[in-house]
Amino acid sequence: MSKKLLHVTGFGRVHQLICENRANEARELLKALQHEYIGLVEENEALKNQIIEVAQVLDMAECMEFDGQKYWLTDELRHKGPYCQLCYDRDGLLMRLQKQQRHWKCQSCGNVFVDAKIMKDTSLRRSFPTAVPRPPIPLFVK
Repeated sequence: MSKKLLHVTGFGRVHQLICENRANEARELLKALQHEYIGLVEENEALKNQIIEVAQVLDMAECMEFDGQKYWLTDELRHKGPYCQLCYDRDGLLMRLQKQQRHWKCQSCGNVFVDAKIMKDTSLRRSFPTAVPRPPIPLFVK
């Protein structure tokens, strides 16, 4: 009997075997049905878990915000992160970036992200000097 059809016709066959006083054959068929049932229950649980994981990934993807360099998880209250753009885009992994002095670094892939806030602050300081330039000293006196 085909294994896929076993669960469909198996219980009727067990009843028939018992009516024919073939209890040993009925017992073996019930064992096979039980084994198939356990396999189906395990497969069903695995599929349910996969569906839950996919739903969680889709929910998380809706909460991801890309700032041009790195990802942030957002909720109603705050940003969480930042997370590595390369690890998330390539592998779907949320790898939290580690803050360094002037940049963020991913400990997983080694990618470095410039801290845009520090770059903005240093570019402002460079474009607007704090000291007023003095007039040049003449080289030749008249």
